[in-house]
Amino acid sequence: MKESTNKVAEDAKPGDFTGKLATLADAFEMYQAEGRSLNVGFENDRLNEIRQGQSSGVSIRAVKDGKIGFSYSSKPDELDYVAQAAIRMAPYGKAYDYQFAGEARSSHTRPFDPACGDLNPDQLVAICNRIKDTVKAIDSEALVDCSVGGGIGSARIVTSNGQDCREEQSNFSFFVSLRLAEEGNFVQNYRFGSANEIIPQETILAEAKATAEEFQIARKRAEISKGKYTVLVAPSALSDLLMPIMVSVNGNAIEKKTSRFVDALGEKLFDERLTLTDDPFHKDGVGGGLYDGEGVPTQKRAIIDKGTVSGFVHTLSTANRCGQEPTGNAQRGVSSLPSPGMHNLVMDAGSDNLADLMTKADGGIYLRSLLGSFTSNFLAGQVSGNISLGFLVKDGQLVGRVKNCALNVNSFDLLKSNILGISKEREWMGGRYLPWLLVEGVQISAR
Repeated sequence: MKESTNKVAEDAKPGDFTGKLATLADAFEMYQAEGRSLNVGFENDRLNEIRQGQSSGVSIRAVKDGKIGFSYSSKPDELDYVAQAAIRMAPYGKAYDYQFAGEARSSHTRPFDPACGDLNPDQLVAICNRIKDTVKAIDSEALVDCSVGGGIGSARIVTSNGQDCREEQSNFSFFVSLRLAEEGNFVQNYRFGSANEIIPQETILAEAKATAEEFQIARKRAEISKGKYTVLVAPSALSDLLMPIMVSVNGNAIEKKTSRFVDALGEKLFDERLTLTDDPFHKDGVGGGLYDGEGVPTQKRAIIDKGTVSGFVHTLSTANRCGQEPTGNAQRGVSSLPSPGMHNLVMDAGSDNLADLMTKADGGIYLRSLLGSFTSNFLAGQVSGNISLGFLVKDGQLVGRVKNCALNVNSFDLLKSNILGISKEREWMGGRYLPWLLVEGVQISAR
C-alpha cells in the first residue's frame, strides 16, 4: 500500500462533518473504504463466470457517556445517518476504556500496482484458457477449475484524537484446481497465488504445470499402515500446524486468559530454529499495510524469536485490557469491528535443501494438505484432520498418494522437540511465507 491522495476520503469530504461529530460525541473514529475488482472463473473446463465488483462504505464508532456505539453503511454519503445511529447505539455498547488512535505517520512504503485496476475480461479469459490447455497437455482426463483476477482499493481512518491516515492497495491472484472421480477414488490437487501486482502469465502457467504433474502422481495409490512416521510438511500444510501459535498469541485469547502464552513472554517454548515474524512491510506479502484497521502504524515484530515467545497481536482494546502496548494488528471491514490479526506471517528459512529433506523423508509422508483441521482444539495445541493430499516418499521421490489417513499431533510438542530440518526454500501461501518442515514421530492412522 501507499498513502492515498485522492480516493475515498476526498470523495466523501468529511472535514466539516467530523467537526460536527466532535460536538455530538465525546470521541469518534470514522472508517471509509472503497474498491473495485474483476475476476474470471472456469469450472469443469468451461467459462463459468465473469464477476466485476465495486464496493464502498463508511462506519463510525462514537463514544457517549463512556460507552461505544457502532454503525455502518454501504453508502459513503450517509455520514449523518451513520453517526446518529452510532450515537444512539452507544448506551448499549462496550465501555470506552482506551483511546482511539492519535496522530502518527508511518515511515514505510508499500507496493501499489494501478494495472490491477485496469484488467479486462478478454485478458483474464485468455489466461484461464491457457491454464486449461497447460493442464490438459499433461492429464487430459482431469477436470479443471481455475480463476484469475485482481483489483484496487483505498481506505481512510479519521479519529477525534487527530489521526487521519489513508492508503491504497492493489491485488492480483490466481487459483488452479484439478479434479477426477475414478471408481473408489476421488483425487484433487490445487495451488494458488496472490501478489500486490500483476503476476506474470509464465508464473501462473508454471504453477499449473506443477499442479498437473503432482496430480498425476496422486492418481497412483500408495499403501501405508498406521504408525509413527517422518513427515515432510509443505508450506500449504505448515499453515495448519502453526495455527495453535497464531491463536495463542492473539490478543483476544490473551485478554480472556484462554491462551497458555498469557505469562510466557520471554519463555523458550519451541525449537531455537523456529522464528516467526509479523511483517507488514514485506514487498511480496499481500497482508501488509502501513496502518492497521484502527489507524495505528504497523510494525515488523517477531512473535516467536529463536523459539522464544516474544510478542502478542493486539488491537487498541485488547492491548489496554492486557496492560500492554498496541501492536498495530487491528483487522476489519466496513461492517465489522476491529479484531486482532496477523499481517504477513514470515517464518525464517532453515539450512537444509529441499531435495535433501526429501531424501531424509524416505519411507515417510510428504504432506500437502489437511481436511477438517479447523475443528481442532488449537488453544490446547491440537491439530487433527484427514490427509486430503499426502504422498509416500521413496528414494527422494513421491511415489503415490496415501489414502484414508488422518493425522493428530500436538503442535506445541512437535515444534519443540520433533523438528529434523527446515528448508532454505520458502513459498508464499496467501499472507504466509513458509519453508518446508521435516518432523519425526508423527502418529498417522490409516484404514
